Amino acid sequence: EEAYITLDPVISGREFHWRKYIQVKVPGTVEISVLDGNLMVVNELPLEEYLMCVATSEMGAACPPALIESQTVVARAWMLANVEQKHVKLGFDVCNDDCCQRYQGLNNVTENSKSGTEATRGKVIIADGKICDARYSKSCGGKMEVFENLWENTPLSYMKPIPDMPAGNKVPDLTVEENAREWILSNPKEAFCSSTTVPENELTQYIGACDDEGEYFRWTVEISNEELSANLRDKLKLDIKDVLELQTRKRAESARLLKLGIVYRDYNDKVKEVEIDKDYNARLVLHPKFLFSSAVVIEKIGTGEVPKRFVYRGAGWGHGAGLCQIGALGMSLKGYTTEQILAHYYPGSEYKKIYK
Repeated sequence: EEAYITLDPVISGREFHWRKYIQVKVPGTVEISVLDGNLMVVNELPLEEYLMCVATSEMGAACPPALIESQTVVARAWMLANVEQKHVKLGFDVCNDDCCQRYQGLNNVTENSKSGTEATRGKVIIADGKICDARYSKSCGGKMEVFENLWENTPLSYMKPIPDMPAGNKVPDLTVEENAREWILSNPKEAFCSSTTVPENELTQYIGACDDEGEYFRWTVEISNEELSANLRDKLKLDIKDVLELQTRKRAESARLLKLGIVYRDYNDKVKEVEIDKDYNARLVLHPKFLFSSAVVIEKIGTGEVPKRFVYRGAGWGHGAGLCQIGALGMSLKGYTTEQILAHYYPGSEYKKIYK
């Protein structure tokens, strides 16, 4: 920690609504090159030192030890599994941003993050003979999503559509539209990630330094027809004059969108439609700042054929699969252990030490 290089400005939240520019202190070996007219900095350092930085870049240093340990184990497993290999052509393992997992150098390293890494050194979660591809997000919204509804159509045994609640609680089938609407518009207090378990006015001390302050469990966003149409023209490259209707045609297990229908009028005043698949793509087209979650109830505002604006009432923040960070925080505040948190979010996995 006594030897580091300061980088400024570094993008945090690239292509997301919380995009910011921050100053980052990086230890270890630093390699600097030019890529497409920008400086590209590659920071090489030991895995366990990297993880000390990740745990409290993703979540705040004030989090209880069980949360920091759980976040560290999950980050280690995801890193070692490294299934996606997103940046291999650029010559490095992972990036520093939400595209992979947050690494903000020494900015947020504390005694808590050090002890969390030391206490879990070499420990990962394993299932089906492999290190788990341990995805995670900020808030599942009360029910976890399954892998195949978000990414490749290959189920992972340890990502199940279970309630983010104590054992015994049940959630209705959210693939049914009526149930999904009722769920999103309600406030299930039993959920570990609910604003009852973790009051949102207290979240600022626990969430990552670069996160927006706001509502994570249930939220409301409005967008004008003009702004939505412009975003659709930009993202889909379609001749969209204005949007007539947004249709939730198919829901995933957590009420996130699997299919979104967009009925629009082109500049020749012809009515057309397009269908969007998967949570990520729905979030991309529904808002220019990338919508918090696709678990939404959509309301048209305005009289006449062309709505003036649309209101999204949503649940959760992020894709909702694997570890729910705010839910894991809620569990840790209630006294659950690291092992119990990992077993809840990755059911059937084994918590195991694979190196010293």
